[in-house]
Order: sequence, then C-alpha cells, then structure tokens
Amino acid sequence: MKYIVSIDIGGTTFNSGIFTDSLNQVAISDKDKIRFYKTKSDVVSAIVKQVNDLIESVNITKSDILGLGVGAPGPLDPKKGIILNTPNLKIFKNYHITYDLTKKLRIDTFIENDANLFALGEWLLSYKKNDVVLGVTLGTGLGFGLVINGQSFTGGNGMAMEYGLSPFEWGIAEKNVCIGFIRNKSRELYGRRLSPKKIESLWHEGDEKARIIYSEFGKNLGRVLSHVINLIDPQIISIGGGLSKAFKCFKDPMLKEIKLNSPSYKVNQIIIARSKLRELSTMVGACQMVKEIRKKV
Repeated sequence: MKYIVSIDIGGTTFNSGIFTDSLNQVAISDKDKIRFYKTKSDVVSAIVKQVNDLIESVNITKSDILGLGVGAPGPLDPKKGIILNTPNLKIFKNYHITYDLTKKLRIDTFIENDANLFALGEWLLSYKKNDVVLGVTLGTGLGFGLVINGQSFTGGNGMAMEYGLSPFEWGIAEKNVCIGFIRNKSRELYGRRLSPKKIESLWHEGDEKARIIYSEFGKNLGRVLSHVINLIDPQIISIGGGLSKAFKCFKDPMLKEIKLNSPSYKVNQIIIARSKLRELSTMVGACQMVKEIRKKV
C-alpha cells in the first residue's frame, strides 16, 4: 500500500497527517503552535520532527510514501514551491519550502494555497454532486479556494482567489474579517484584547458587547462574500478555519448583508454552511494534489 503525507500550516498552528493513496486517514498529529519557536529554522525543525514522528508511529517506510502535500497561506508560488511575502506567515517570507522539506525529509514535497486545498477537500468529501464549490477559511487571515467541475481553479499563474488581499473601505478585505479584528474590537469595547473563543462564549451568554463584535464581523464577511458570489455564482460556500467555530454568532448578520447585495443568493438556493471537517479537508485536498501531480509524471 502507498501513502501520502500532508501538512497544514496556518498563520498560528501546524499539524500533519498520513493518508492512504485512496485518501483514507491513517494518523493525524496534534497541533503545534508557531509562536512556540523563535526562528524559521526552529519552526522547520519542529515540522520535520512532527512528520518523522508521525511516520514512525504508524510503522511505514518512506519508500511507501508517494509524496508530501503542504497547505500554507498565500500568496505563494506553487510551481516553484515558494511561500511569498504572505502577511499571515511572515516567518516564512520568500521561503523555498518544497526544496527544503524534500531535502530534510527525503520525501518529494509539493505546496498549494491552504484555502485551495480546503475547497478541494470539501468538494471531495462533502459536495461532489456540485459543480461550483467555494471554500472560505477564517482565521489569522481570510482565504478563498474554488473548485469548478471537480478541478481547483488557480488561475493562469497559480495565484487566483487571493481576494482577502483586495482593497475595501477599511483596508484589505481580511483586515476586518480575521482573528485580529475580533481581538482589536474587544480591546475597544472591553479595554483588553480577548480571544475569539472568549468572545464566542460571552456571545452565547447574551453579552451585548460580544453581540456587537460578531454582528460587525458578520456584516463585514457578508460584504466580502457578496463580491465573490456576484463574480462566480457558487452553488456551495463552505466556511472553515478556526473562526468557523463561531459560525452561529455571525451567521445572521452575514446572510443579511449577502441578501442585500447578491441577486443570485436571493433567487437561488446557494448553501452557505460551516464546514464539518475543517483542517481534515485541507489535508485530504493536499493528498489529492499529490496524487494528481504523480499521475502527470
């Protein structure tokens, strides 16, 4: 049996998985936090150790592994295997990650935008009957991935769907649709920066300030999604990432804003839902990427 390794690198955490070449899960590591490490070299060493430990734990050899798929925040150059000047992973700025991990792990490594992989995984695992599926990741940043007719849409140069970096009245789109927005608004209203998890808890308790924060967040997200819906008219929008846990908190103001601005949403049954699988979808998408690359060789 052959296997594929995947790594999901976010703006704050990373973890690894091993899957069979038929995309069945074999093992998933615990999440590790980037802030625990001081330098890029330290983070890379931790990733290498995490992968090696996971491989050893399931008693397979590297000759059984078809490849390693990495999901990371964009913008990046998947053809060259380089993480570019991404605002949400500054420690890896202009880092030729595929070359380095191939060398250190002795496994052929490939990379793609994590939101693209998330969307592909969501389509594979949950929405294969649909032709146009949009994946949205909410976390340290705001990511978008698009699957059309079973294929990831990455544009002419491999850098499509970076809509989170597009300009809005408040700055780039993701500035007001990310973890940082929640923390900054909490400082304004509570006098200190609180975690999204804490604000979510307060929201469920009926706290008015928490309601204001997530109402504004939902409105901002709805405005951004309206632009994307009007452009690509998806059948499915699956929302993942760490902030998707608070989906109930921002769902209504998000949908209200979308209804105001997206004709297709008003007349069609576009499904907008929280992902049930989240990072598992990203890992499965990474494995599928490796399979597709291997087929071409």
